[in-house]
Amino acid sequence: MKRLLADFFAACGAILVTTAGGTAAPVPKDAGKTNPTPDLKAFFTAVGKAVENEKWPAEADEKQLRDTARVIFERAVKAAEQKERKLPVDFEKLTKVDVVGEHKADSLEGNFLIAKNVQVRIAKNSVIFAGGDVQITTAQNCVIVAQNVRCTGVENCAVVAGEFFRVTSAHRPNDADGSVVVAGQWIRATGLDGTICHVLRPGSAASPEDLKFRLPGPYPAIRTTVADNVIFLNAMEDTGANGPKNCTYLPQNAPIAK
Repeated sequence: MKRLLADFFAACGAILVTTAGGTAAPVPKDAGKTNPTPDLKAFFTAVGKAVENEKWPAEADEKQLRDTARVIFERAVKAAEQKERKLPVDFEKLTKVDVVGEHKADSLEGNFLIAKNVQVRIAKNSVIFAGGDVQITTAQNCVIVAQNVRCTGVENCAVVAGEFFRVTSAHRPNDADGSVVVAGQWIRATGLDGTICHVLRPGSAASPEDLKFRLPGPYPAIRTTVADNVIFLNAMEDTGANGPKNCTYLPQNAPIAK
């Protein structure tokens, strides 16, 4: 009986590990694993370390920074119940520039930049990781992660602000993909079109802009003058817009990032 049982289990094992071609089926290295919740505090700590050392992070640390931006973007798109899409720019096609404390330039195109603070007039097809503030007039096909981000206009961008994001116009010409915007506490906009918006820690406190211009409350986490086909990944009471059109509200139970 013992011999029969041994032969039976051996035969079953052979069937499980053998494919039709007679070779063992490979098991993906990360099979069964899910991406952990992206940690923005760890992200900004790593960026700060790179800036302090004035050199690019080690390969593993750089990968972690890239993954943080990518996973937040992918989670936001999935939460918005949209089809899968890639980041607006391919990291592998970018030219890395020197890590600096302050980066000021007229334009940034096809570059990967790590800095503390950034001021750029036009940014295209680029990635910006900053531990402090980013100010851009026009951003197109960019990935931007910083504590505070201010832009006049963004088109097909992925923006993650640790605290505050301000934009005049997030538009999508010819009904192309809209921008994806995630902020820690506040999003303030004049016009949003086809944008996916999410505030991680919605509250009722006034934003820096509200305080600067002494704007009256209440102070929703997301406030925009115009909202057209916007997907808010927050409850309606956490948003404010003048006559929103074709907007969707999908409050999240699980954190997109922390």
